[in-house]
Amino acid sequence: MESFIAAVNVVMPMALLMLIGVFIRKNNIIDRQSAKSYDKVIFKIFMPALLFKNIYELDLNFSDYIKPIIFIACGLAVVFLLAVFLIPKIIKDGKKAAVVGQAMIRPNFLLYGIAVGEALYGKGNAGTVAVLGAFVVPAINILAAIILEIPRAGKANLKELFKAVLKNPMIIGAILGFACMLLPFRITGIAWEVIKDVAGVTTTVSFISLGIGLDLNSAKSNSFPLTFGVIARMLISPLIFLPLAVMVGFRAQVLATLMVVFGGPAAVASYPMAVAMDADGPLAAQLVCTTTIISILTIFTMTFIFKSLGLF
Repeated sequence: MESFIAAVNVVMPMALLMLIGVFIRKNNIIDRQSAKSYDKVIFKIFMPALLFKNIYELDLNFSDYIKPIIFIACGLAVVFLLAVFLIPKIIKDGKKAAVVGQAMIRPNFLLYGIAVGEALYGKGNAGTVAVLGAFVVPAINILAAIILEIPRAGKANLKELFKAVLKNPMIIGAILGFACMLLPFRITGIAWEVIKDVAGVTTTVSFISLGIGLDLNSAKSNSFPLTFGVIARMLISPLIFLPLAVMVGFRAQVLATLMVVFGGPAAVASYPMAVAMDADGPLAAQLVCTTTIISILTIFTMTFIFKSLGLF
């Protein structure tokens, strides 16, 4: 019951923020067309700031986490290859295929990882999530950027694709985060307060923007890619990778982290990033909304099973 309540407490604020966005749109305070400008700001400023902050604040010590990092890297590589080569054959529309591929590889790690870790092991005891997050967050953002860039840059133009990925604000934020960790001094004072303030509102602004852009009217036309993406993200991925993780020997906080990586809902950042990169924004919003709602049941079920087996 505690696990279920914890999952609801994580999901409900997101759902309420999306409802605020829907309210804003319904009352014509901001329409979808105007919201696209805000999505660009989120994608180019807010999200990179959040990514930079989370990386910069970490005390990186990967020596104890090499095994789970290798497991995550292999898992993401498999999903990436499926997203690039298999999904476009199943979903013919390149923009829709890219959005489904992004949802498959990009969990809502920052929001769910810490919340699940602290719900299971107590507040302030999500260190494993934070350390593995230093690898997971940049990796999934880089891979998601590549997946979304392919329909724009073309599969054959690898040089242009590489250049476009390097120019991606999320990638720049991650690189700057790691680079600043190597500086002989720490960022403090007004500069750091501004970074924290910008990063601190990212989730709120992103979910409200998601609600504004949510287009349930097109859900019927997106029924196949939406259903396929939800099943791939919330059912197939955890059924494949989590039993493998248990067989490899992962337990406790590491297994909880892997549960979010391979069984968490699609990242809220998927929507503004899809819009900013000329992909199918409405489908991205529907995938985030649907997987977030379904995650209440799936996170509860996985937590219950792993606790019953003594793995958490």
